[in-house]
Amino acid sequence: MPSSASARPLAPGYAVVDLETTGLSPGADAILEIGLVHLDARGEIEGSWTSLVDPGPGPDGAREVGPTFIHGLTPADVTGAPRIADLADLIARDLAGRVVVAHNARFDLGFLGHALSGLGILDADVPIPQVCTMRRARDYLTTPSRRLTACCEAAGIPLAAHHTALDDAMACAGLLRHYLATGRERGQDRPAWGDALDAAAVFAGLRWDDQRADAARSHLMMRRWSGAAPPRSTGAGRTH
Repeated sequence: MPSSASARPLAPGYAVVDLETTGLSPGADAILEIGLVHLDARGEIEGSWTSLVDPGPGPDGAREVGPTFIHGLTPADVTGAPRIADLADLIARDLAGRVVVAHNARFDLGFLGHALSGLGILDADVPIPQVCTMRRARDYLTTPSRRLTACCEAAGIPLAAHHTALDDAMACAGLLRHYLATGRERGQDRPAWGDALDAAAVFAGLRWDDQRADAARSHLMMRRWSGAAPPRSTGAGRTH
């Protein structure tokens, strides 16, 4: 069973997220896997969880998973996993009170925002306080590319299975810790994104039911490797 993310922090911390999806459009495509890591205000890990997500059958009755050559997931892998509606209360609770962090946040938060607002859990058109480690990369790293793999290499952060949601979220969390530590070395009293921390402390755009959130934990389903190595990124598609 994946470990659970911790409760809402007493002071604003971070919720690092990564998604694997069927494609690039939140309106036309679906979430296949989510990884979430909680960090405290200094970037230390407090908890994490991951789950596959069943996108449901398409118009022809078959499950469409999109580019298996990127994320390694097949229809059989996600069949029987929880639907995004089953996880929505847990996701909302574990984002609440925290700055949401992602590498290419526009992509991941586009999908999460579309899903959660569609379920009435997130106020529509209300921006979630966020930090994008891709957008901030060149403030803290010397790297020719802002892709997650290149940023991790520049920062000395291991990335075992790229395009596996929890591994990518852990790598993104490592980047944020690197940025925080670099900022402290530069004498910064507060991170450069202090306004996002302030906004997270008072953000009230998320709603959830605690019983449904607790119940979701028992439905989390991790991907299972069949003995083969995880897929290697081809560099195609999004800039994770």
